[in-house]
Amino acid sequence: MKKTLLLAGVASLFAVNTANAEIKPYVGLDYNYSSYGMNYDARDFVEDDYNSLSFVAGAKLMDNFGLEAFYQRSLNEKNTSDGEKVSSRIQNYGVDALGYLPLGCDQEFELIAGLGLGQYEMKYREQGFMADKEEALGIRANIGAQYNIDENWAVRGMYRHVYLQHSDLNDINEFSAGIRYNF
Repeated sequence: MKKTLLLAGVASLFAVNTANAEIKPYVGLDYNYSSYGMNYDARDFVEDDYNSLSFVAGAKLMDNFGLEAFYQRSLNEKNTSDGEKVSSRIQNYGVDALGYLPLGCDQEFELIAGLGLGQYEMKYREQGFMADKEEALGIRANIGAQYNIDENWAVRGMYRHVYLQHSDLNDINEFSAGIRYNF
């Protein structure tokens, strides 16, 4: 009985808080240009610049705060090192906490800054050998701007620096441009 009352109390508090806050979910698509920093041994072996797409889903929980999840993937990139052909691609996913600073009377422009976590994976295959992959957990620092075209559509540009926790992959500098649809 005590558990039921406790759960009912928490549910009613949550209902009151969410009734006062307007949660605005959205989805989006970004084009990304990523430049990977690698240690000296891996720098010439695999490609370090990737073009990719990322799918995002998020929600503005308040006017100035939101959460966003992403999944990013590139096509295969080819590189030649010492006569050996190497094919590689990236695949990443994670979540960001974003802060928004609306500008102007109509608040059409917003400055965005955020921090997040991502799981980064680089798969590569040297011609004639088995495939291998490098995985790393990354801490993401984001900064950018968004223009709200109307209440449903927005365009966004971001710069992100990712600190990777791995021996071969050091960091990533990434630029993205994308579109968002707000529900």
